[in-house]
Amino acid sequence: MATTQPFGQISVRDDSKRRESAAPKSAGIWSRASTWGLLLLLLYFALGGVSPFVNAPTAMRAVSTSSEGGVLGERLTKLLMFVICMIFAAQRRQAVRRLSMQMKLVTSFPMLALLLFPVSQLASRTISSGALLLAATLLMYYIMSRYAFDEVLELFLILGTGTIVASIVFALALPQYGLDMMGGHSGAWKGVFSAKNYLGNIALFFLTMAVSYRGRTLFLRSVRISQIIFCLVAIAFSRAATAHLLTAIYIAYFVVMKTLHRFRTKDYFVLCIVLLGTLSVAAVMIVTTPDLLFSLLGKDASLTGRTGIWSAVIDSIAKRPLLGYGYQAFWLALEGESYRVILAVSWVLAQAQSGFLDVMLEMGVAGLAIVVLVFGFAFRDGVVCLLRSRDRTQLRAVEWYLAIVMLTLIYNLDESFLFEPKHLGSMIFVIACVGLKQEWLRLRVTAVPQPPGAR
Repeated sequence: MATTQPFGQISVRDDSKRRESAAPKSAGIWSRASTWGLLLLLLYFALGGVSPFVNAPTAMRAVSTSSEGGVLGERLTKLLMFVICMIFAAQRRQAVRRLSMQMKLVTSFPMLALLLFPVSQLASRTISSGALLLAATLLMYYIMSRYAFDEVLELFLILGTGTIVASIVFALALPQYGLDMMGGHSGAWKGVFSAKNYLGNIALFFLTMAVSYRGRTLFLRSVRISQIIFCLVAIAFSRAATAHLLTAIYIAYFVVMKTLHRFRTKDYFVLCIVLLGTLSVAAVMIVTTPDLLFSLLGKDASLTGRTGIWSAVIDSIAKRPLLGYGYQAFWLALEGESYRVILAVSWVLAQAQSGFLDVMLEMGVAGLAIVVLVFGFAFRDGVVCLLRSRDRTQLRAVEWYLAIVMLTLIYNLDESFLFEPKHLGSMIFVIACVGLKQEWLRLRVTAVPQPPGAR
């Protein structure tokens, strides 16, 4: 008869070695110089590689980079970040290699992006961005192989506290940098980030981390509580409608997960049927009364012009449906196929306002297939772990991972950051997928009957 060992004592060779080496040092991860170096590197990704003292729409920054000779500097910065990420990954090359094999789909996305450079509209950008995405993915494997779950949350708690507090200071004390100056957004906070929507997105992700984290000291527990408040304030004043809606969804998700803890495993199926019925009713209401949903989102029937963008983008996708226009090589301002989309919508764009459409633009059906499978396996791993695991620590980890996957999926319906090379949200999504896979594999190990005398 299969036995279930307590979480943290499961005999997965590589994982146990990582945890054994990490556990005694958990009180002193900030005594390691490498942790501070990693924090600075993550700060670069959190800011999207953009100085907080730059206040211009993302699309306009893309135009100026292309037209003012800033391409070389951008490429050199990406090369430097690539090298630094690879240095970190090389420190745990065996563990990173093992995770690369376990996460074949996630690893294959940047590999495919690089392989498709011959069909790219701008091969140099595809190669530099694809290489950075690959290095960033390996960096996430490094983090997941070196740090235990609460250490990962602690690392991002410190990063989040610094950036969110700085964002509040910028918005209040340096409004020329901290407020979003795009038309119609005046007064909305963007803080040290590139736009108000980015602030709302990242603040929500940091909020989930603070909620899931269990502080090991009184100081960290106070930081955790403060961060929850800071994140809620940042989300509210970002005026990002999607962030507001998803914050409500996350709160509902958190309440449901806490309620599930009181149920026996067999009762999960009953509750899942109830939830499925509720979602079905909600879907019917959205289809039959869309104006109600738009009013809740604070948007008009065109979703602030998104429907027009999607229509124009779909026409471009139809021209290259299989392999796309090249990773990070579609939005070239007034050059290439993006010029036609910009003329159609009368906006200077740098994204399709949908992560899934951007993947189709850049890598066609081939890229979208990988993305769909990544989400599919992540949800499978999460549901299996929720149904089979009864360990509190493991459940807390799975619930956070699953929340990130769910929020990423919904976010990318009308925003875009799926497998972006310089977007912290994309990197956190990779961490969540890796975490779910690790927990799923751990459950498989415990489900295998041990031979007599085995320890």
